[in-house]
Order: sequence, then structure tokens, then C-alpha cells
Amino acid sequence: MTITRGDFKLRLNQGEFTDSQIIVMLGENGTGKTTFIKMLAGSKLDIDEEGSQVHEIPQFSVSYKNQHMSNRKFEITVRDLIHRKIPNAYAEHQFVSDVMKPLKIEELMDKSFNKLSGGEKQRVALALCLGKSADIYLIDEPSAFLDSEQRIIASKVIKRFILQMKKAAFARFHNGYVFGR
Repeated sequence: MTITRGDFKLRLNQGEFTDSQIIVMLGENGTGKTTFIKMLAGSKLDIDEEGSQVHEIPQFSVSYKNQHMSNRKFEITVRDLIHRKIPNAYAEHQFVSDVMKPLKIEELMDKSFNKLSGGEKQRVALALCLGKSADIYLIDEPSAFLDSEQRIIASKVIKRFILQMKKAAFARFHNGYVFGR
């Protein structure tokens, strides 16, 4: 399958992934990492057929954390946002201990979302992504706006969550720390 956006072309070969697997995409700008994630998320892209073969994208339930955080002004506290977007996950002890606590979301709960720093918004966005029930987690630039310690913590949170939940994830990084032991 080839995906075309203007002069950019991304050629994909058939592959497989399993549960409890994280596929990391690491590389330079403009190599198609975000385009691939958007395709998996179901974004509308121009898709060319190669030869006579037509490949359909399988349907999955996905949770997608975009690389760019919303510029919308949420006149809402983090607590209200969490309760609206992921009420079931927030009620689960394991999610709170494995995701919310390491990302230090509790200390942000009473703050207005639109007054958070970039790193704080990134941590909330990651918790929201992981808090949604999905077959595949698409996590685009989870380390953006995070300091080095927070990048390590975020990577460990993602890894632990995916392994424990027996799900698959595609994580896209530009550079930096990626899922160390």
C-alpha cells in the first residue's frame, strides 16, 4: 500500500503485531511516522493502489494521543476532564497506581487545564490516551515537552501499561529516551 500526501509517499509492506507489543517508530522528520499513525487512527488520507492488489486497513478500536496538543481552551479542571473522558479508568485502582500516580496527575487535578504547562498537558494527554479502552494505543511524541526524568517515567508507564493490559501500541519518537529497562 502507498499513502500519498502531496509529494510525500509512504510505502507500507504487510506486517503483524501481537498483544503486549510496543512498536517504536524513531527517526528524522518527514519519514512518515506520524502519517502512519494517523492512518492507523483512521484519518482520511489519499491512498493509491499498487498494481491490482487492494489492501484494506483492518478495523481496530484505537486510542490516539496526537503529537500536537489541542489549542482549544478547556475552561475545565483536570479532575473534570478526567471524569468526563475516562471515568471508568479513573475508578480502577490499578490504573490510578500504574498511570496516574507515576505521571503525577493527582497534583494537577484541581488546576485549570488551559493553565497547565506544556509538560503538564502532555502528562494529562498521556493519561487520557491510556485511560481509554482500545485494542491499539497510538502514541505520537509522548516525550514532547517533558524533561528528561519525566520522559523516563512516561516511557516506563507506557511499557508497563501495554504489557499488563496485553495490548499493542505504536509509539512515535523523534529522538531521546525510548523504553529502557
